[in-house]
Amino acid sequence: MPRFHVLVIFCGLVIAALPSFAQHPVPPAKASNVAATRNEALIDELRTYPFGEVYSEDVMVGNSITHSGKKVSESDDGVVPAPPVRAIADLGQAAIPLLISHLTDQRPTLALYRQQPVSVAYLALDLLLHLTDMNDERVVAPGCEQHGLGDCMQPEFYFSPDTTDPNTLASVQKDWAEENKKQPVKLMYPSWWRQEAQSKATPGAVR
Repeated sequence: MPRFHVLVIFCGLVIAALPSFAQHPVPPAKASNVAATRNEALIDELRTYPFGEVYSEDVMVGNSITHSGKKVSESDDGVVPAPPVRAIADLGQAAIPLLISHLTDQRPTLALYRQQPVSVAYLALDLLLHLTDMNDERVVAPGCEQHGLGDCMQPEFYFSPDTTDPNTLASVQKDWAEENKKQPVKLMYPSWWRQEAQSKATPGAVR
């Protein structure tokens, strides 16, 4: 067969195939990827929220971003939580692995300890300690009634707000991840959280 005829036949086959390609659009991003992107955006919002001087050696203060927020009234010690904190809690159990994944994240935040920025890693740890079952003896020392920074925490599950040693952060992250894999760490809303009267959140969401 002459070379010209072969070329014509080949071009014809390519043209005939083009419509079938056009009928198959690029598949959308997987739902898991979309969720992961959205969850990372929540961490970014947490990082840029102006918490201010949250952590100190004073045992009379909350020492947690879960205590940051809007006071309901002078007679009520509860608070309406800061929006990025509540948004992460509203992920439910999915918040636990998300927070664990950021226990080595040393990006600075707008939360302060001794007038220095606290890392995302410590905010993630703070939330893990205050959005989970405080009676879980894997994490909290049984019978402990102290209220200072790090008091009552099992040492392998805790580091201080000014910790920067990557090995320490990685070790704590590993212990949290392993325990959560063995038996999921249960997420719970803090008892001091309140809803504003105008809130339309799902009834019973805050306990």
